[in-house]
Amino acid sequence: MKRKFSKQARRERIVAELRANPTVRISELARTFGVTTETVRRDVDTLSREGLVSRTYGGAAVTTLAHEPSLDERTAILVDERTRIAKRAVAFVQPGDVLMVDSGATTAHFVRRLAVELKDITVITNSIAHAAVAGSNPSIKVILCPGYFLAGERGTYGPEVAEFLRRYRANQCFVGAGGMTAEGPNDVSAELCWVKRAMIERSAACTLLIDHSKFGHLGLEVICPLDRVTRVVTDRQPLPEHQTIFSKGNPELVVAE
Repeated sequence: MKRKFSKQARRERIVAELRANPTVRISELARTFGVTTETVRRDVDTLSREGLVSRTYGGAAVTTLAHEPSLDERTAILVDERTRIAKRAVAFVQPGDVLMVDSGATTAHFVRRLAVELKDITVITNSIAHAAVAGSNPSIKVILCPGYFLAGERGTYGPEVAEFLRRYRANQCFVGAGGMTAEGPNDVSAELCWVKRAMIERSAACTLLIDHSKFGHLGLEVICPLDRVTRVVTDRQPLPEHQTIFSKGNPELVVAE
């Protein structure tokens, strides 16, 4: 027989469950607490209004302004979704392009597709892993940014990276983000934002690669205004409350279904 929780205790446990498991679904929470899915949805709606969680398709994600799981932890989830995003995103790359690509879980899938499908391009990246993968294709020129190594992100960071990127211009940048709102893309730390911002500033176009869970998610720092993003490639249509991000057509929404 399942333990009965008060409404407040159940909501506290929901937040705790989401911190432990960022991919938990409403149906799983309902089974855990022995209540209906409608009850859990009402709990999630209340927690969302309080700013503690954000709604996702079939579930919820805990709202954390200044913390994100490590790259290894992020890479292990939403693999199918990120694979679809990567396959769709490579269609925007042409032979001869110069690309800037930041370190991240979704951009890792993108670089793998580049190495398989493209040739005669240049990739400028702060990710040691991305550099190795792209460099496995002998027709791809790779430029690796200097800086201090952040082990959790498998990349180089700091003011040296931004200064180095200012030497170059790119046709496009492909970057990830911790969240996306009508203010623009955001992330959890200044180090990550500096790199993304520098890449966006030095590129003629910016493609943001984010999965559906990032819409409505709030991070500590806004990376750039919404109008600096050319397009967003994602795996599902955003929820109705997040469609306003794309209401003016800038950025363009591309769904890899």
